[in-house]
Amino acid sequence: MSAPILCAGQQDPASRVSEPAAADTHQNPLGAVRNFIENLFAPREPTKPRDAAAPHAWPGAQAAEPPAVRPSIDKASEREPAATADGALPAARSAGPTGDENLPFPPPAAAQTAGAAGSAAPAPAQAAAGASGAGTGSPLASTVPSSVNADAAPAPVSRAGIALILPAKSSPFGRAADVVRRGFMAARGVASDKPEVRIFETDGSEDSARDAVAKAVASNAAVIVGPLTKADVGAILKLPLTVPTLVLNTPDGDAALPRNMFALSLNTESEARAAAAAAFRNEAAVAVIVTTTAPLARRAAAAFADAWTKLGGSIKESVEFTGSLGRVRQAVDRARGDVVFLAADAERARLLRPYLGRGTQVIATSQVFAGVPKGETQKAHDLNGMRFFDMPWLHQPDHAAAMVFPRAEGRLSADLERLYALGIDAFRIAGELALARTEFLVDGVTGNLNVQPGVIGRAPLQLEYRDGTATPLAGR
Repeated sequence: MSAPILCAGQQDPASRVSEPAAADTHQNPLGAVRNFIENLFAPREPTKPRDAAAPHAWPGAQAAEPPAVRPSIDKASEREPAATADGALPAARSAGPTGDENLPFPPPAAAQTAGAAGSAAPAPAQAAAGASGAGTGSPLASTVPSSVNADAAPAPVSRAGIALILPAKSSPFGRAADVVRRGFMAARGVASDKPEVRIFETDGSEDSARDAVAKAVASNAAVIVGPLTKADVGAILKLPLTVPTLVLNTPDGDAALPRNMFALSLNTESEARAAAAAAFRNEAAVAVIVTTTAPLARRAAAAFADAWTKLGGSIKESVEFTGSLGRVRQAVDRARGDVVFLAADAERARLLRPYLGRGTQVIATSQVFAGVPKGETQKAHDLNGMRFFDMPWLHQPDHAAAMVFPRAEGRLSADLERLYALGIDAFRIAGELALARTEFLVDGVTGNLNVQPGVIGRAPLQLEYRDGTATPLAGR
């Protein structure tokens, strides 16, 4: 089985090192978490074709049988409302903060702007949105035509609430699903209008993902959020989606997304492209790439190389670290590049940084940041001067876009905190999609988001290690 693929915030598995030797996973408690998270965005082997005599059923006029719904967890610290008998979370109201921010994206011609609390600038005849991105009245309810009958006018179908599809029944992905759900419900908790949320649990298989989408459509949800994994997103690409669907990953390859699909992802490629754009200059256009053997690192390196050459730069050297630090140093010194792009996890980054040249700009993705345990003041002085890209949620807790939402209970790794933030922004975007808005901006906790049909543009936060600490640079 091939090594799994991650989102941008996840760390790559250790390549075998000889100088010094790699730490054992049992001695490093983060190793187990990283190995678990890595499976989340890994493509799976293609499933066998269906028997032609038993095609996949899609819901028609008759509603599908009630879906499996994950009950709200019992701990009071979660502060989540209890599920109703049918598994739906009740609708309620409470005041929530709103705000607007100036964003770096050039807005599309018909774009709305969502503020720090997820609200969008109101369009004519539309109410102002609150912290969830939803307005007053019934912002997550809409009326859409049902199937067309040639002999009669179409009967209206009232759609309301959000269907959230997560792989909660999957042992590899269950923890990630729970964290995304917690972030999603945290955003709902501060929303001015609290929509009904029905959670459809899947077991991680592609058939389960397709069945969950079918049941979500049959439940008359106004918006579908999910699935979460790359394989599951690929599995639903050809389904006849009749409502806006916000998937939480991107499919493998260059597959086109259906008209009603929006994709919010923390993929490493977007951060690598942001690194290339930030580092490129006409007078400094020669780059060196240093990568580990991990699939995630190789994906980041490939995305950087593609973006760099499209900008007009050249890749003088590309070296893969397999254990020899001396070989890396020789390659970097021989190339004399203006920029070194480092594709490695936090542990390998600290090992490699001294061998990348003192006067050369080193830039990376969020892989190099594994977080600092709460209550500790550990500093990474050996990374000083290196720039990387990550999300505001981890580095700007006092920013207006992040301080609105409660932090996760308990201690989460940096990887899981990123998934919690993904859940927050997913709820905010879903509220706007329910209002039939298809182009708008969100000052998100995962980055500045340019929402439009297809893959949602995410501009991450640029940081630099100064005095051993990751420090956001001006112009977020």
